[in-house]
Amino acid sequence: MARKVKPRAPAEALDDLVVLQPNRTLPIGGRTVTVREIGFFESLSLHDPIAALVVDLVEQTEDGSIDLARLHLVCAKQPAATVALLAQACDQPAAWVQALPGAHGDLLLLTFWAVNADFFCSACWRRWS
Repeated sequence: MARKVKPRAPAEALDDLVVLQPNRTLPIGGRTVTVREIGFFESLSLHDPIAALVVDLVEQTEDGSIDLARLHLVCAKQPAATVALLAQACDQPAAWVQALPGAHGDLLLLTFWAVNADFFCSACWRRWS
């Protein structure tokens, strides 16, 4: 028996697209960069910087809430790991990331988090369980 499929609302379809293709392209520091989602095999080569951030995220987020202030605190405690991950995610040299002015660095960090939060939250949940 056939059943009628209810069409999705435009917002739901957009959410699916963001999940399937979370990458974001934006102008930062005089360049147009694409901030990519870190893939599984790529994450293996980035194990040390990822682990450094995850350990501090777990310490800062025992209640499961990762807000902007906590994210900044974690990144401040792990500057080398943060720079390495940001540079990798936007395919730019680490020196370029380090030279960004404050507002541009913040935009890059927030965009990186928007694109990669699910990956880091999953890693935190594995440690909490």
